[in-house]
Amino acid sequence: MDSSHHVDRIWNGLDPVGTYQTCQISYLLFIAMFQINVVVLNFVLYGHVPDYHCSPLHEPLSKYGIPHAEENGTKSDITYGKCEISVFTNSTNSTSKSILSCKEGYSFDKNEGATIISEWNLVCDQAGVGELGQTLVMAGQIVGATLFTSLADRYGRKPVFVSTHLLLFIMSLSITFVPTFVVFAIMRFVIGALQQGMGLAMSIMTLEIVPQQYRGIVGALGQFAWTGFVVILAGIGYFMRNLSWRYIQFVTAFVSVHALASYWIIDESLRWLIANRRKDEALKVIQRVARLNKVSQSDLAEVTLLLNDDHELTNRLTCNNRPQGPQPINGAVSTVPDGSEDTQDDTYTIETRLSDNHVDKPTFLDLLRHKLLLKHSLILWFTWCINSLTYFGLYLTSTSLTGNRHLNFFLNGLVELPGGLLYALLVNRLGRKRSSILFHSVTGVALILSVVFLEMAGDDVNSPLSILSTMLNYVGKLGIAASFALIFLYSPELYPTNVRNVGLGLCSAAARIGGMVAPYSNIFASYVIWGPGVVFGICCIVVALLALLLPETNGKELPQTIEDYNDWVKQPPKSSRKL
Repeated sequence: MDSSHHVDRIWNGLDPVGTYQTCQISYLLFIAMFQINVVVLNFVLYGHVPDYHCSPLHEPLSKYGIPHAEENGTKSDITYGKCEISVFTNSTNSTSKSILSCKEGYSFDKNEGATIISEWNLVCDQAGVGELGQTLVMAGQIVGATLFTSLADRYGRKPVFVSTHLLLFIMSLSITFVPTFVVFAIMRFVIGALQQGMGLAMSIMTLEIVPQQYRGIVGALGQFAWTGFVVILAGIGYFMRNLSWRYIQFVTAFVSVHALASYWIIDESLRWLIANRRKDEALKVIQRVARLNKVSQSDLAEVTLLLNDDHELTNRLTCNNRPQGPQPINGAVSTVPDGSEDTQDDTYTIETRLSDNHVDKPTFLDLLRHKLLLKHSLILWFTWCINSLTYFGLYLTSTSLTGNRHLNFFLNGLVELPGGLLYALLVNRLGRKRSSILFHSVTGVALILSVVFLEMAGDDVNSPLSILSTMLNYVGKLGIAASFALIFLYSPELYPTNVRNVGLGLCSAAARIGGMVAPYSNIFASYVIWGPGVVFGICCIVVALLALLLPETNGKELPQTIEDYNDWVKQPPKSSRKL
């Protein structure tokens, strides 16, 4: 029996779906996740470009460098465009046209409220600067994904989650009062880093709190929670549509005031404590779980015995349920307590001595040295990059679609609900690998067909082809939402416990590269309307093909160490409870 299965036995002995798990997972997914959601998607609400045009000229035209405009017999016709003012002057002898910049600034649609674009005039020669606020969030997430995840593997999930949660709450409130866009952008970078520290630690904690047969359920709950928060955020944006972006930021930040109490709500991951030989702390968590789940004293004694069993935890154990026997150590043969002999290769053994004070701390460099794990990581990094590019690209372009932008945002969130349901139904029945292939294939084909029909429809937005194009766009959004939920489950399952946070962090860092490009999808579409859809679609199909090279994780206990990864990949999946 491998050590990962040993931890699952402890969870099963403590009631894997008891009050303790319900409370911990409910807080993480249905309360704390809102703060993670708004950091990324708030920009859809207050990064929108309202309708605008040049403000009217207040001075005589001669003051703006147009001579003779006030002479007798001269008539002037002024047209106010978005980025320039056209002045036509007609006199008895001549007609002339002058082009002026927006000398008096810009007038924005007052019905839209004040966005960061209208407050800091980020249009015309400043166009694209506003998107920098979202791009810097993604850049910050790269830093957070690499920094905080390494700390979470080394020092624990809880310290990283609690500290980043509290700092994110403080920074999200503080950004409400920034005086300039430069300060706003810098703070968005820091907020992005903190969001990743909190989000990835939370993702790992929810994965490690249940045995393998319930991981798919937890992933589905996470998808439903995320979608619910998107719908709630769309509602907040609609009801506060006439107010300044600062009010939206303040309200969505203040909702997370519970961060002040998160230290007393959340426990450290039991799986991490056991993997890092923190026996006393693991015992305290087990006792707390037993108390809340009303585990009988006899069952608690059995679980405690598992934790202290010298035969299972002190001796060198085999993975993949290999027979117990002497294990070659540096070429020598050792003998297990029953006196039997064996000569199996030492690549199939793992050290699980909880009482040993010295624990090796693998880093991402160890991950890079392992050829098979590196190969799988490269595929995962590309997958995350494309998922982020497609997912956020579709969200950020939703407000530019015809119709009410708040309704479009709402529908883009609502369509994730059937995506979450599809994920929940298939993640255990088809498995992670085949589900990934299916979701990415559906997304790729739907988005490519969408732009084909859009091009065929031309300017007729009410034609059947145009309507079909919009429907296929939503199908693509459904598919990419389901695939994003899946990779948050699938990816950490492919990494051993002591590098799981680092591995997921590197995946998330790769995703931010796609997320940094996503805000500029609108600019790309303004030149080539079918461009983003084709790029998103082709890349998703490539991801589906690469997924063929990944192993299936459904029905397998989580791997504990890098050393036993090769053998863990070869393990056949065990029967897994269906959703």
